[in-house]
Amino acid sequence: MNLLVKAELLRLVSRRLLVVLLVGMAALAAFVAAVSADGVRPLNAQDYRSAQHSLESEKEYWEEECATGSAASADICADWGAPTKLEDFLRTPNGFGTYTEDAVTIGLPIMLLAAAILAASLVGGEFSSGNIGTQLLFTPRRVPLFVSKVAAATLGGLLVVITYLGTTLALSAIMFLSLRGADAMAADVGLAVVVGRAMVLAFLIAVMAGALAMAAGSTLITAGIFAVVLLGSSMLSDAISGYSLSQPFLPSNIFWAMLQGEHHVFGNMVSVYDDWGVAQVIHYDWALTYSVIGTVLILVVSAWWFRRRDILG
Repeated sequence: MNLLVKAELLRLVSRRLLVVLLVGMAALAAFVAAVSADGVRPLNAQDYRSAQHSLESEKEYWEEECATGSAASADICADWGAPTKLEDFLRTPNGFGTYTEDAVTIGLPIMLLAAAILAASLVGGEFSSGNIGTQLLFTPRRVPLFVSKVAAATLGGLLVVITYLGTTLALSAIMFLSLRGADAMAADVGLAVVVGRAMVLAFLIAVMAGALAMAAGSTLITAGIFAVVLLGSSMLSDAISGYSLSQPFLPSNIFWAMLQGEHHVFGNMVSVYDDWGVAQVIHYDWALTYSVIGTVLILVVSAWWFRRRDILG
């Protein structure tokens, strides 16, 4: 078993796609960190000019509506005083924790997609090239081969995630230090939670992608299964009532709950069309339990199907 895993890891590190995706994730992390850094920079003269312009515009609007306008006697003007504070219109520079969390979160869907593609292609490529048949001639026991290939595919997916997260954290720290200095650099537990959720979700997605590719024998079929399930469940989520008992079981809702920590499902509260509100909240503990059980079932079914497939004939 150990020899099989080592062999699969050697195939993993020799794949050109792995290098391409790792470089791509590093480039994506650099781009996201640079774009998100605009909210970190300290206030400057332009910020004060923009705030002053917004204050004057808001004051003019208030005077038109509440001082002399038709809305002067409306209830809205009773609680709406004339704006006078410039500070109310100044942006608040993001702290290190908020900045880094935003930078990590923005690229997560692309990162997870790359991890799934790599995991599936590492397995699917063996079927398309015919190497899987040659391996079975020398390794007739299929379950150990299945486990070793899924393990290598999972590790490849995690390498993609680690590259993105590590590059994002490192570049975010460098940019924050250059803009604000070390005195303002502090992060709370929220950043660690975001990174932890990303790692858990990436692990589960990579395992599912590798297992499905072993069962389907094709990268394209595996990608199609992922697309149909996610897009189909997303469309179903929009088509049915937000209060439906099936909402917490839809893969698209589970995905967002795993990614965000919780997911709000909106629904129509009364007969009025525009009166919408939160119908259900899918919490992380439920999403994690559901995902782990689903991943185990996919592993079992895929291993069983791989054992039954006539690959050599």
